Amino acid sequence: MTEEVGRGTVLAGRYRVVDALPSDLDGVSVWHANDQILDRPVRVRILQSGAVAPALDAARRAALVTDARLVRVLDVGMHEGVGYVVSEQITGASLAQLVERGPLTPDQARAVVGEAAAALEVARRRGVHHLALRPSVVHVSADGRVLVSGLAIDAALLGTALTDPRATSRTDTVDLVRLLYTGLTGRWPTDRDHDRDTSVQPAPVLDGRPVPPAEIAAGVPNDLDTLCVVTLGPHEDGPHTPGELVHELEPWGEIRVGRAAEEPDEPAGAGGAVAAGAAAAAAAAAADRPAAPVRVARQSVRSAFDELPAGAPRPGTPPPAVPRRQGVLPATAAPAAAAPSAGPATYPPAVPASLPPVAPTPEPEPWDSGPAFTDDPFTFVEDEPETGRRFDPTALVLVIVGVVVLVGLVFAARALFAPPVDDREPGAGQETAAQEDPATPEPAPAAPEEPAAPDQAAGPVPVVASIRTFDPTDPAGERVENVELAVDGDPSTFWFSYTYNRPDFGGLKEGMGLELALAGQSTVSGVTLHVNGTGGNVEVRATTAEAPTEGELLASGTLSQDTVLTFAEPVQASTIVLYFTELPTNAAGQFRLEVTEITVS
Repeated sequence: MTEEVGRGTVLAGRYRVVDALPSDLDGVSVWHANDQILDRPVRVRILQSGAVAPALDAARRAALVTDARLVRVLDVGMHEGVGYVVSEQITGASLAQLVERGPLTPDQARAVVGEAAAALEVARRRGVHHLALRPSVVHVSADGRVLVSGLAIDAALLGTALTDPRATSRTDTVDLVRLLYTGLTGRWPTDRDHDRDTSVQPAPVLDGRPVPPAEIAAGVPNDLDTLCVVTLGPHEDGPHTPGELVHELEPWGEIRVGRAAEEPDEPAGAGGAVAAGAAAAAAAAAADRPAAPVRVARQSVRSAFDELPAGAPRPGTPPPAVPRRQGVLPATAAPAAAAPSAGPATYPPAVPASLPPVAPTPEPEPWDSGPAFTDDPFTFVEDEPETGRRFDPTALVLVIVGVVVLVGLVFAARALFAPPVDDREPGAGQETAAQEDPATPEPAPAAPEEPAAPDQAAGPVPVVASIRTFDPTDPAGERVENVELAVDGDPSTFWFSYTYNRPDFGGLKEGMGLELALAGQSTVSGVTLHVNGTGGNVEVRATTAEAPTEGELLASGTLSQDTVLTFAEPVQASTIVLYFTELPTNAAGQFRLEVTEITVS
């Protein structure tokens, strides 16, 4: 609370301050408030000290970004020398509150951070970044919706300097991975000064880096553990934008909050942390609010003209116009004779009876034929049938169709029973006569053709039965999700590896690869790869993922959009290994392998 702003203060003649809320930023107070014009609850941040002007400018830029997962900025201004930012009210528990009960399940952590990453990708494409992500700014509402607050504003208040777009995007992406680490472990991997103010316990550190999540919590999937280790490691590996992180995390399911809210007696373990935390935060927020909210004595719009003398004209809003349709009269303009059997149409009055009637819309001229409205404005009745008879073309059309069918049958019968036509070339009869003449010598019989030598390498056509990834440094393989997209026959889908800062996998390993399991022993003469990118190197061997560098090197080459690797001689094999010793560069300039399709011939 400050001397200028406190409970009951009306900011800019509109927002009445009601109750104080906790704040984790110095020089900033947060309040429940009521918008007296729109009569709705809002959230007001009072900027008492610090970088007030940059924060207000950042709030104006954040207001231009529209996404359901970002807390909307409704108003920005100054009140007696104090800056304020009005936003929509935030409901639900923050990530810091959710992990107080224990880590989230991996599926829920993936979903919460995935939704936050998708929201920040929308902001990034508008040139706005958060740069101050922490567990207290990510909330989960009671209906399972993720809300991210403090976009651009918190960074300005903390004095975070904006650098080039690539660095700012990388900062938000690393912070999102840190939030994923928090959801998986209940610990916050701190590395900046303002992180020390968070209520979440810090993550243990080994050699200057956070301990892998799988070593802290049980059941962490290998892909999420690797994502955290690679992104929070010493090198700038992993995703560089929130959009790339979305691709790393998808697909994810729903955030389960409804069931826990309906069953509060169920113990909140790891799987119910999101639900129980959201329900508990909602209950606590409801309990902290006053029973009778502070209201402003103001004149209602509805009663603004009640004090006028009787008979004085009062403004009103004309009723909405009835939509017109071609050939249909509005209900107010339909003559009474159009529907003699129905009573007069009655509609609820759109304005009070005391208001002067609105000038009626000029009636269009009625048509001789066409439907008219009944009592139900959406029900139509047909006018009485015309007395005159009209020509019905149905019979004529049927006769024409019958004639065409009969003619077709006649031509078909003639073609079926016609005698065969002698279509031999001229002179064919002379050949027959020559054969019957004994004086004509018979031509020597042609020597039978020798059968072609059988192909020694012939065999079944190779068919890819399955595919899997392998990594010499990880028994589970590299990014095993959706690897089947590389052989699904659809070039519009593709599988991609992790993103590295160098084509040699950042010096972490010598290579990685794909193992193609064929449908039985087959003859293979080549492999074709369709890749999004150019450069790098690939080797093809008839071996297995357990020994990718053993066996004869069948082919190798540099990757391109259409990479054709033909063997010197066909080989008999049941598994083919594609071992990538260097990564290509994709269209975005990243060192990552993106395989759209693989075919074996």
